[in-house]
Amino acid sequence: MTLANMISISRMLMALPLVYYLENNRLGMSLLYIGLIILSDLVDGFVARHADEITNFGKLIDPVADKICLMVVLIYLLFEYGTPFLILIILLGVRDLLLVIFATYLLSSGSEVFQSLWWGKIFITVTAAMMLLFVIGLPGPGMVLYYASLILLAVSTFFYFQNYRNYMKELTP
Repeated sequence: MTLANMISISRMLMALPLVYYLENNRLGMSLLYIGLIILSDLVDGFVARHADEITNFGKLIDPVADKICLMVVLIYLLFEYGTPFLILIILLGVRDLLLVIFATYLLSSGSEVFQSLWWGKIFITVTAAMMLLFVIGLPGPGMVLYYASLILLAVSTFFYFQNYRNYMKELTP
């Protein structure tokens, strides 16, 4: 268990108080936890690279931690704003389930697990900004970023599956 992996796991645990504060309309504390979650995402990658602690487990757990925190806020927004967030939850859930299956297969076969792609990082950044706008009560600008998130989800999905398809071709004789 590396320090970077422990930071990723702590990010998953921060989702619990975030749910509490979102549900109880404690905007200040919700924003604090969202900030801590974002900071921990930046720090775990920095620590992993600079301490030379990049592991296959870390490549798998980091995006899982991101998605747990993302889903917590999306589910909250689903109850607050309705259908658009159900669509995003379903699309993201299906995409990420398939990515986890591919990554788990690679991990179990002793292969290398891919790190997050830049398109995925851009998607997460724009989606986090969109969710933040909704959480603070700015749904108008939030909807602009919502549609940008859908487009970036499609683009990042394409590139993730292209990477896995190319890698699987290399594995088959």
